[in-house]
Amino acid sequence: MKLRRAVEVGVRHFVLCAASLVVLVPIAYVVIASFKTIPDFFANPYGLPEEWAWQNYVSAWRDARISITLTNSIIVTATAVSVSTFLAALISYGLSRRERPLAMFLYTFFVSGLLIPVQMIILPLFVLLRQFGLLGTLFALICPYIAMGLPLGVLILTPLIATLPRDLSDAGRIDGASELQIFLHIILPVLRPGLASVVILNGVWMWNEFFIPLVLALKADTQTLPVGIMSFVGTYNTEWGLIFASVVIATAPVVIAYILMSRQFVAGLTAGAVKG
Repeated sequence: MKLRRAVEVGVRHFVLCAASLVVLVPIAYVVIASFKTIPDFFANPYGLPEEWAWQNYVSAWRDARISITLTNSIIVTATAVSVSTFLAALISYGLSRRERPLAMFLYTFFVSGLLIPVQMIILPLFVLLRQFGLLGTLFALICPYIAMGLPLGVLILTPLIATLPRDLSDAGRIDGASELQIFLHIILPVLRPGLASVVILNGVWMWNEFFIPLVLALKADTQTLPVGIMSFVGTYNTEWGLIFASVVIATAPVVIAYILMSRQFVAGLTAGAVKG
């Protein structure tokens, strides 16, 4: 019995270590490659650099205009995630408190948005934004991100709110609170783990999204970080060291945010799994 348990623990640890290597090895490769020059990269693509080119980060910040594209990415992602998460929570609260047939139809309607690829709607979206005069502005990115972030938020938050006892909202109504006050002061604080999950999942997608800003950000001053990094890819020459340095800079905020919110993220994914 003890031998069997020891084997199970050993196999479990081996699988976890292997999974960790699958994640950590590419990250280590990107960090090491970000310090290489072009000759060093092609001479020894998988080894340590002969001379650590710290200048890559300075050049990446200056030549890819990361100071501008990073600011745009922060503004677009923070605004879109905040508005989308709040609206998704508001919609989910309404769906979880309505009659089941209508609520299920509306829930399916919102969640079905996850099945629509952005390539299918990019042309009508382009025409619509042009008619409103938003092309070439940050609103041309924020508005689609808000709409496209709703399905995932509704998918996660609606089952989570459905598990909350109705006595919480009933107690607020007895005290004279309105539905909006109940939502803001009773429901939202309880939803913090689920909100953190939605923020992380939508935030990572919006931060790394490339196709929408490539098509809708017509001006260089409104481009986001993924589009700015592509400036190092040329027809006859590609600055691989600068690309990897830019990727490290772009990844750092997402990794830091995930580390700070990882506990809430796991709690949010598991909170609505079991009702009882």
